Amino acid sequence: MTKRASYRAAGYCRLSVDDGAAGESGSIETQRTLLTQHCKEQGFPIHDFYCDDGWSGTSFERPRFQQMIADIEAGLVDLVVVKDLSRFGREYAQMGLYIEHFFVEHDVRFIAIGEGIDTLNGNDNILMPITNVINSLYAKDCSRKTKAAHRARAQAGKFLGSSAPFGYMKNPDNRHHLIIDLPAAEVVQHIFRMFCDGVGYVRMTKILREENILNPQAYFNQNNPDYYKNDYWRQPFDWHATSVRTILNNPVYLGKTVFGRTKTKGLYQKDRVQVDEEDWIIVEGTHEPIITQNAWDVAHKMMESRRRECSNGRIQMFAGLVKCSGCGSALNVSYDAKKEKFKNFSCWVYKNYGKERCTSHAIGWQAMQTIVLNDIRRNAQIAVDHAEEYLQMLTSAHTDKQKKETAKNKRALKVAEKRIAELDRIISKLYEDSILGKVSEARAQNMMTAYEQEQHELSAKRDALQFEISQAEEAYDNAENFIHLVAKYLYVEELNAAILNELIEKIVVHEKEIDWNGKKVQQVDIHYRFVGYLPVPNILEGFGRVEAGSLQELWEATEREMMAAQREFVKE
Repeated sequence: MTKRASYRAAGYCRLSVDDGAAGESGSIETQRTLLTQHCKEQGFPIHDFYCDDGWSGTSFERPRFQQMIADIEAGLVDLVVVKDLSRFGREYAQMGLYIEHFFVEHDVRFIAIGEGIDTLNGNDNILMPITNVINSLYAKDCSRKTKAAHRARAQAGKFLGSSAPFGYMKNPDNRHHLIIDLPAAEVVQHIFRMFCDGVGYVRMTKILREENILNPQAYFNQNNPDYYKNDYWRQPFDWHATSVRTILNNPVYLGKTVFGRTKTKGLYQKDRVQVDEEDWIIVEGTHEPIITQNAWDVAHKMMESRRRECSNGRIQMFAGLVKCSGCGSALNVSYDAKKEKFKNFSCWVYKNYGKERCTSHAIGWQAMQTIVLNDIRRNAQIAVDHAEEYLQMLTSAHTDKQKKETAKNKRALKVAEKRIAELDRIISKLYEDSILGKVSEARAQNMMTAYEQEQHELSAKRDALQFEISQAEEAYDNAENFIHLVAKYLYVEELNAAILNELIEKIVVHEKEIDWNGKKVQQVDIHYRFVGYLPVPNILEGFGRVEAGSLQELWEATEREMMAAQREFVKE
């Protein structure tokens, strides 16, 4: 580096909360004073001060730092002066690139007053990399301690966000506790209601715009006008589908505090990545919920199915619920755009691949509505008039069914676990035989691949069986939940997506058949949430024909009629 007769100095200052530079010694003003004094003593005219207040030293994407680099490239600066190396940065690799490469290439002198480093004196440079490494390790230690402190606070149920989620505000008396912001909370509830009623994302954004409802960013800016120093304002009513999805997927509205949904890849990488849900910290009951668990369950059940909007911006209410008994795929529904109404359901696989793969399993839209509506009314009437007996019957029927299914799954699980253990021994022996030369390497590799593939498939089957068993064992007490749900719809006149997704797990449509009387009939199995498929007849019609008997006797007396009632004649 050549010594110049005069230098144009850039005074660089930085301060952030993670530096631990409390008090006057670390303030921006103190750094400016020190740099001014040093440059005056050395006779360096100062071109400009570049101060980044509130920026971490682990990142070099600081606005004033980047401006200084731009001025160096423009030939306006040929000397950089800092209080000490930690003010310049805390990531030794990047610091080395700037000081030992970039500055050298641009013939820029670098001075760190605190360490007595001056790149014009080559013998001083040995101190610089050592100091940079120490500063970097210090930053990593601070980051580790900060993350540990944040996790401890999160596990205690404290809210740690810089701003409250839309629908909440921070408690003025406790910034780690959320309280409901009523106007925004009503918008959140409105969004959940619309989605559960079958309104799609695009249509919903139009409705919110037409109702002149402020989007979350505009609402925050309106209530915090001094938060952003720049004029960051979108159109205040410009809702986007992403904003709607973010609200529908945020468990904070259930009264839960969630921490760790995203993370940075490393200390020096600021881009955030998604974290698997099992690694989140979730604390329930930390604040008042805005929506119910049932509303959340219905909305997310509807999200799981592929749902396309019609030309009128709505989604057909049976979307994701109607299945083919033959191949298990969803039934597509045809739509008459001119008359703006749905017509018929039919098997997706049959429509695309023909009779070789499945049959039509067609059923009319109106027939489906009638079947489901009548079945819901039947169950609601029984739930209201005979709650205790109905609960006993559902529990008994469901428990017997689940016990048989669970026993079958447990036997299959035992077989799978036994075979997995056998494969472990086979693979171990095969590896040993390969080492000893008893089996050729090529043959051993082929056999190993086949065994490992079988083991992988069995492991997946084992996990699925374990899940099914746990679900079945938890489902024994769900009959009461079903009765409570269905009783609400005693006087329901018309179905909608919210009702269907709250009550029904799936609807299985069988192919049409000819019965013993020569009539065309079709069976439709309705699987309800909590209790599954119920072969329930039109019991209400049977009440007048059965004298003095319990509901259990009525059930048994009309069992044959029950099964027949499930077969509906459908006129296409």
